[in-house]
Amino acid sequence: MIVTRFLLRPLYLLAGKVFGLWARPTVQPAVPTDLLNEAKGAICYVLESGGLADMLALERVCRLEGMPSPSESLNFAGLGDFRRTVVLRRRRGFLIQKPSTKGPTRLRQLVDASIVHHDQALTFVPVAIYWGRSPDKERSFFKLLFSENWDVAGRTRKLFATLIHGRNTLLRYSEPFKLESILTDDLDKSVAWRKVSRILRVHFRHRRAATLGPDLSHQRTLVNVVLRDPQVQKVIEAEADGDLAKQEKAGLKARKYAQEIAAHVSYPTIRMVERFLGWLWNRIYDGIELQHVERLQSVAEDKEIVYVPCHRSHIDYLLLGYIVYHQGLSIPHTAAGINLDMPVIGSILRRGGAFFLRRSFKGNRLYAAVFHAYLHEILVRGHAIEYFVEGGRSRTGRLLQAKGGMLAMTVQSYLQDPRRPIVFVPVYFGYEKLIEGDSFIKELSGEGKKKETLLGLFRSVRSLRDNFGKVYVNVGEPIEIEHLLDETCANWRDIDANDAERPPWMTQVIDQLGFEIMSGINSAAAVTPISLLATGLLSTPKQSMGEVELERQIQLCIDLLQRFQYSESVTQPGWSPADIIAHGLRLGVISRTPHPLGDVISMQERDAVLLTYFRNNVQHLYAIPASIACCFIQGRRLPHAELQRLIRLIYPFMKQELTLQWDFENIDNVTTDAINALIDLGLLSYDDDGTTLVRPAAGSGKAFQLLLLGHAMVPMLQRFYLVIALLVRNGPGKLTRGTLEALCQQSAQRLSMIYGLNSPDFFDKALFHDFIAKLREQDVLRRNSAGSLEFDEDIKLIGEDARLVLGEEIRHSILSLTFSDTPAKDPAASREQP
Repeated sequence: MIVTRFLLRPLYLLAGKVFGLWARPTVQPAVPTDLLNEAKGAICYVLESGGLADMLALERVCRLEGMPSPSESLNFAGLGDFRRTVVLRRRRGFLIQKPSTKGPTRLRQLVDASIVHHDQALTFVPVAIYWGRSPDKERSFFKLLFSENWDVAGRTRKLFATLIHGRNTLLRYSEPFKLESILTDDLDKSVAWRKVSRILRVHFRHRRAATLGPDLSHQRTLVNVVLRDPQVQKVIEAEADGDLAKQEKAGLKARKYAQEIAAHVSYPTIRMVERFLGWLWNRIYDGIELQHVERLQSVAEDKEIVYVPCHRSHIDYLLLGYIVYHQGLSIPHTAAGINLDMPVIGSILRRGGAFFLRRSFKGNRLYAAVFHAYLHEILVRGHAIEYFVEGGRSRTGRLLQAKGGMLAMTVQSYLQDPRRPIVFVPVYFGYEKLIEGDSFIKELSGEGKKKETLLGLFRSVRSLRDNFGKVYVNVGEPIEIEHLLDETCANWRDIDANDAERPPWMTQVIDQLGFEIMSGINSAAAVTPISLLATGLLSTPKQSMGEVELERQIQLCIDLLQRFQYSESVTQPGWSPADIIAHGLRLGVISRTPHPLGDVISMQERDAVLLTYFRNNVQHLYAIPASIACCFIQGRRLPHAELQRLIRLIYPFMKQELTLQWDFENIDNVTTDAINALIDLGLLSYDDDGTTLVRPAAGSGKAFQLLLLGHAMVPMLQRFYLVIALLVRNGPGKLTRGTLEALCQQSAQRLSMIYGLNSPDFFDKALFHDFIAKLREQDVLRRNSAGSLEFDEDIKLIGEDARLVLGEEIRHSILSLTFSDTPAKDPAASREQP
C-alpha cells in the first residue's frame, strides 16, 4: 500500500496542478480555520461521497486556507499510514459503479481505535462538496444537466460535473465534533460504529436538504397527496352531502384549486433566473449589503425555516431568494398573490418556488382546506417557506400590522406534526430608492390602486437607466415557535391538533407571534445613508438646511443611535456625514445651492414626499428620544417625573403605530436611558435641583439640533390631537368609527395642503384606524348599541398636554378644521402651561 501510494503521489500532485487551473470552489464559512480553534488531537475530514475530484477540491482549499492536508497521514492510535480522510458513501466497481452496501471500513477502524486508545483525541470535520451549486453565475444551459442533486454521482457524471462546474462549486465545512464526546467506555465497537455512521449520515442529509432542498416529488404526486388529506376529504363529502355526482364535481374543483396553488420547482429554472437577477442587481443597484446572515446558517440544518421579511417592494421576494441561494441554502417556497400568476411570468415564478394564494378564503371552505393541506405538506417535507405577514407592501415606510392567516396555518401545521422544529426568521429590507415610489405616493394621495403585475414593475424601472443606490438586508433573531407555545400553553403537546375546533389560546399565540416577528424586523433595521438624510432634512420647514448644519444633524443621529441603542442587530453605514451628503447628491435626491455664507442643501417637493418613506423606515429607532425632544419645543424646563408621565401617556399609541419593542411596564426606564443619551450629547442637562431637565439656551446650536430632533414626532402628535379635537367637537354618541376615520383623513389632508407638511402618510387612513382602535382597546372610546362612539369627559385629558408640544398656530388650525356653528373648544384650554 505504501509503495503504491508512493508511485501514485506524483500523478496525484500533477492532477492537483491541472485541477487548480480550472476549479475554483467557493468556500463556506469564509474563514474555515476558525472551526479548528477548539479542535483537539488528530483532525480527520469526512466526505459524503468520494472521488478524485472531491479530494482535489478539498486538497486545494485546505492548502489555500492553511489547514491540514487531507492526503497526509493521520498518525492516530498507531494505525500507520492512514490518510486523514473518510468517505461515507462509496461506490464500487470499475466500469459500472454502484453504491456500496457496506459501511466505510476506514470509519470502522477509526472508531475501534478510539475505543481502544481512549486517551487519544480524534476530531471529525464533515465537508460537503456540491458541484454546480455555487453562488456564482451559470454560463451555459448545458451545465444545468450536470449540477448537484440528491443522487450520489458516478464516475462519468462526476467527470462532466467537474469539467462543467469546476468554477461553480460549493465546498462547505461543518462544525467539527469530537469522537470522545460520543463514545463511552461500555459501548460495544459495532454499536459505536453504527452510532457514529448514523450521526454523520443524518448530518449530511440535513446539510444537503438545507443546501439543495428536500428531494422533490413531481407536482402531480404532491397534488394527489393534498387531495387525500383527511380535512380536504371531509369538506368534499360535506359539500356533496351524499350525492356521488356532487362529490366527483367537488373533487375536481379541489384538484383545480391544488393545481392553482402548487409550486412546480425546477432547479434549471432557478439557476437561469439567478443569472438574470445577478445581471439585474448589477444594473440598477450599487451593491447588496448583507448582515447577520450567520443566523441562517445556525438554524438551517436541524430546523424548518419560515422566512418572514418586511414587504416594501416586489423586489423583496426575488432578492431574498437570490440571497438564500448565494448562501448555499435551498430556495424557499414563496407565497405569492394570485394576481402574479400571469402567462409566462407565473410559470417562471412557479418553477422558482412560488405557490399562489387568493387574497381571501372567506366563504370557500374547500379552497381553505386545500391550501392548508398544501402548506402542511411542504412544511412536513422539510421545505423552507417564505411569506409576508403584513399581507401587502407598506406604502408609508412603516411596518404594517401582522395578518394572522398564514401564521395560524403554519402553527396549526406544526401542531399536527411537531417532529421538526419551526423557526421564524425576520428579514429587514432597506432600500435607498424604490421602484414603486411614485405609485405609492399616488395611492396615498387618493388615487385608486392599480393592479400589481411584474410587467408593470419592470416597466417602472425606466429602462434600467436609474441608479437605485444600495440595498441593505439584515437577518433578525430567529423566533422558535416551540418556546412561544410552551409559554402560552404548557400542555399543547397533549392536544389533538386535527380537531376542527381551534384551541382558545391559539389567538393569543398568533397575536404574540405576529408582534414578535414585526418587532424582530424593526430590531434588525438597517440605517441607510438616505434614511439619515431624510431624518435630518425633513424636520425643517422647507426641507432645506445649511450644509454644515446638516452634517452636524446627521452626526447627531449617528451618535444618538450609538448611545441609545435600540438593538444590537441595528446596523449603520459607517459613513461620514460629508460622504452621506455626497451620496445623496449622486443619487439626485438632494441638491446643493452655493451661497457666500455657506452652501445650502435642499430637496424638491417630490423628492421630499418620497423621502418620508425612508425616514419612516427608521423612525422607531428615534421615537423615544424624539418624543422627549418634542416636550421641549414650547418650553425650556420640565421635571424628570413629568417627562416620564408624558411619555407614558403617548407610548401605547406610539407602540401601536411604530411597532416598538418595549413593554409599557419598562417605559419609564427606557425614557431615563434616552434622557441620559441626550444629556451625553449636550442636548439636555439637569438644573441645580437634580430633578428638572433644561434644554440649551434658545439660539444655540444644541437647541436647534434638539428642535429638529423633536419635529420628527410632531406629525404623529398632530394626528392624535386631531382625533381628540373631532371627538370633543362632535360630542359623545354622534360619530361612528367609519365616519370619524373619514373626517380625520379629510381634515389631515386639508391641513397637509395648507401647511405643506410634505408627508403623504400624514393623512393615511390606516394610521387613524389604528389610533382609534387603541382608544377603544384602552376603553377611552366605547361603541353604543347604535354603533356610535361614546366617551367620557376624561378624553379631554389626553389633549390637555398638547400645549407642551404643538404650537398655538397648529393647534388653532386643527381646531378650525372642525369648525361648526359653535366655536371649537381647545382640549388643552383647561390646563395652564407649565
